[in-house]
Amino acid sequence: MDRKDKELFVEKADNMRKSKIVLLCLLCLTMTACSNEFAKREYDSAEKIAESTDHYTKAGSVANYINGEYTLTISKFNGRETVWEETVKDNRDIEVDIDFSLSKGQAKIVYIDSEDNIITLIECLPETSTDGFETKTLLLKSGKNRLKIVGYDCEDIALKMLFTEPHKL
Repeated sequence: MDRKDKELFVEKADNMRKSKIVLLCLLCLTMTACSNEFAKREYDSAEKIAESTDHYTKAGSVANYINGEYTLTISKFNGRETVWEETVKDNRDIEVDIDFSLSKGQAKIVYIDSEDNIITLIECLPETSTDGFETKTLLLKSGKNRLKIVGYDCEDIALKMLFTEPHKL
């Protein structure tokens, strides 16, 4: 192989390497752009939301539950996640004060009773974030009761819930 052939071979190899890098970058961008599609599709699906399993992607999440006060901050979120669960023997009412905001996207807090009926307690967009606490009364039905956060394209979520009495997560 003479010098000219070697240079041509090296040039083709470099071009092939560059093409592979570009394709890899495009694949990564495509996957990132599509990562919230499942969350958008499932946002209004009662069947998916009521499932006992959660399905989400999130980054920068901190949750804390102390003496009936639950706080959650998430930098990015897509999907549905259980944030509270209580199993009761007899039906009873509880009050929950909710403060909920985000800077981007759409999210809601839903109540799922023991029969998998879903009630949206609060829905949030950046322009409709709560201005302080909103009080919601829940009728806990005998069996397992849950609260879930459901959202897509969400950034900078701040959620605080105060319960009338301490409950386990």
